[in-house]
This record gives sequence, structure tokens and C-alpha cells, in this order.
Amino acid sequence: MNTQPLRYQSLKVVLLYMEANVRIKISQRLPTISSTEKLVPLRIRNLSLNSTDTSINDTKYFLGVYRVFQPDEIVPKSVQDKNDSGGVPYDLDQYGFQVSSNKILEAGDVPLLDLNREPRRYDTDLVEENEKRSLRNYEAALALKNKSMNTEATVEELPENGNQDIANNALLVYLSKDSVEKLNEGILSHRHALLPFHYRRHNLTPPYTCYIQLTVTTKGTEKHIQRYKYTRSLYEAVKQLNAILFGGRQGVIQVRDFKMPCFTILRLPVGFKIRIKCMDNVIEISSQYNAILSMIDPSSFPLDKATIFAQIDIGVNDFHLPAIRSAKVLKIYGYSFAPGLLELLRTLPNQTFILMYSVITVQIDEYFALARSCVNDKRPVGTCYLFPIQKEETVKELLKWIKTRMENPKRTKRCVTVCMGHSNRLEIYYVPAKTHSNPEFDCLGYEWVLTIRVVRVR
Repeated sequence: MNTQPLRYQSLKVVLLYMEANVRIKISQRLPTISSTEKLVPLRIRNLSLNSTDTSINDTKYFLGVYRVFQPDEIVPKSVQDKNDSGGVPYDLDQYGFQVSSNKILEAGDVPLLDLNREPRRYDTDLVEENEKRSLRNYEAALALKNKSMNTEATVEELPENGNQDIANNALLVYLSKDSVEKLNEGILSHRHALLPFHYRRHNLTPPYTCYIQLTVTTKGTEKHIQRYKYTRSLYEAVKQLNAILFGGRQGVIQVRDFKMPCFTILRLPVGFKIRIKCMDNVIEISSQYNAILSMIDPSSFPLDKATIFAQIDIGVNDFHLPAIRSAKVLKIYGYSFAPGLLELLRTLPNQTFILMYSVITVQIDEYFALARSCVNDKRPVGTCYLFPIQKEETVKELLKWIKTRMENPKRTKRCVTVCMGHSNRLEIYYVPAKTHSNPEFDCLGYEWVLTIRVVRVR
């Protein structure tokens, strides 16, 4: 069968609508179309960036340092688990100590952490003493476990603790509740953590060989693994990977959902720029706001949606950022919100607010104050607040408050409406969570959904 190659314009159209990972793979394997592929805007549904991994749609690219041990070496489970997951996400020095690269910046890198803060060190005397203490605690707990299994002895029968490095009896009792297998795993793990100090002290080479491993996981299950000689730093390998994925593109990369990284350095190619619709996983980005904006195209704003994590003393300042305030939908997660959160929401100009939380009780007067402010402040049509509710009694009482304390309300079984003038009205109603239709709302085990919204009277 005769086949003809795609013409230039046809090729550009095909590339534009091709799934991003497939397109990148084809471009790498067919250099003849690589230059054309770089000219066509790349479209990505979901993008997540981190210090050592990049996720594009259903595919995750992870780089780690993988250790291959000599055959006669016992590999602790904690180390084997790291190997099984693709390796450790940091560099190791010649003795096996973790090495930080948080002070190293290259062109294109985006720092999302405080560069003035000294990175944590893992090779100090204090770290060694802590590991020794933990090792002794596990060994003592294992001895207690074995003794109690054999003689039904209790911790009170142990001799007085003359060694101050061994934990108190309460901690030993707590540790000894683990199985013998778990305690042995802990002992092996702490012994392994002490080995780099031994190797450095005697200038020895660890009994393993390090490789940089690239693990490509598709749809969460299918894995493709490649290993390379450990001749460069891990951050340099990440830089090269992201250059292959995103480097040399003429246009802005179009991303629907961008998952925000935090407290890391993104190793990106020079000129990396994305246009996004939704920004998720926003956690305390106030101090890194300008760095984030440096890689987001201004045409992204206003966002369709921003998902923010806000708790007491965490993320509260993020509400004041223009990118957050201008988002059409503001989705807020938190376990324990700062006091006055609903009062703060009254000052935000976003159109739709979705609150998702657990282990928190919002008082009825707070809901009532929010509803009253919608009327007094003449919030525009389309304004909407969604809240998860555990007990129906809460919303029933709220509707009673509104019925008796606001002017000209109309009440039905699960709804109260209040006239706002100019053909607008405020609706406060609740429905069972299982029947709620908003795809953005995750019930998280709650029974009801409360809606407060401003609508136009037809």
C-alpha cells in the first residue's frame, strides 16, 4: 500500500490535537518532525511539577538515585522500599549522606523556597547521636517484646534505666507494641543510617553502586525504567529531563489544570511558560508569588478556578493575592480554619466559593452573617457559596434565623429566599450530598450541602 507523509500544515494540525506524552515520544524518535513539533503549541490537561518528578496527564516521570547492593549485603526494608519506588529523591555523596542542592540555581530555575535558609544537614554529630539513641530504643523495645512473649513480664520488671540515651519506659512500651518483624526492620534501618558515619570515619566505600533511575509510570500502573551512570547530580538530570519535555518551544504551553508545587526548586528550561486555566494545591505561596508568576503567562488570569489550602496560621495571606482573588471559582480546603474565615470571604470578589473541610464546626451566626452581607452589600448575580454540612439540624436552624431576622423572606421546606431588589434575590437552601450536581464539590463524608447564592428573578 502506498503511503504519503503528512504535509506541513496537516502535520501541524495532527500534532496540535495529539496527546502530549505521545507527541513528545514521537518527536524524540523522529527527529525529522522535531522542529515542527516545537512550533506547534503543546496542550496538556493536567500538569504537576516537583523537585524530581514531572507529571503530564496520566504519565509521571520520576528521577531518583537507585542503589544496587552487593549480593552478600542485607538491604533494610526502608532502603528496598525507596528502590522499589524509583530511588531516593536527593543526591548521595561518596559515603551515602544525603546532599542538598537547594543553594544551586541555574538559568530557568524557579525557586519556591527561602534561599537564605541553610539547608538541613544529615552528617552532623547531633544526627549521629540521635540515630544511635533511636537504635538503642528499638533494641531495648525488642528485648522487652521477647521477654514479655516468653515470661509475660512487664516493663516494670526491667532494671532501672541507668543509660540516659535509652528512652523512658513509656516509649519502650509504645515501641514494643509493634511486631517483632517491625522492630527488626527499625533496627536494620537505624543501623543503615549510621553506616555513612562509619564509612566517612574510616574513608570506606559503601557496598553499593548508585545509578540515576528514570521511572515513567503511565496510568498509575505501567512502568518503564531506565538507569544511567551516576556521573551528574540529580538536579542536573531533572533539568535535562524537563528540557526534553518542554525546552525549545516557540509558543506558550497550554495547561488546563496546573498543580502547584511548594517549598522546592523547579529545574526548568529557559523560557518555560505556561498558560493555565485552573491552579490547584495552593499552599502558602505568598513569599514565592513573584517566582510563580514568572512562569505563568499573564493571559491565564483571571483563572477559572483556584484551589487553596488554608488553616490556622497557614495560607491565610494567600487570600490577598490577585491571582486568588480574581479566580472565578475559589475552592478552599482545610482541617481547622483560622477564626473569621467566613468574615474574610465576605470581602473577596470571587464569584463562586466552595469550602471543603473536616473536624470543624461553623457557627450558625457565621452563616447568617454571610447571608445578610450578600443582601446588604448587593452581591452580584452569580455569587455562590457551597458548604458541606454534617447535621441537618444546623441548616434547619439557619433557615429559621433567616426567616425570622431578615426582611420579606419566603420559606419552603429546605429553602428560604430573600428579595434583594433590582430583580435579584438571595437563595439559601440545602440538599442531600448524594444528589448534589456540582462536580467540584467533594462531600468528604458529609450528609448535606448548603448553598447560598444570588440569582436573578425570572
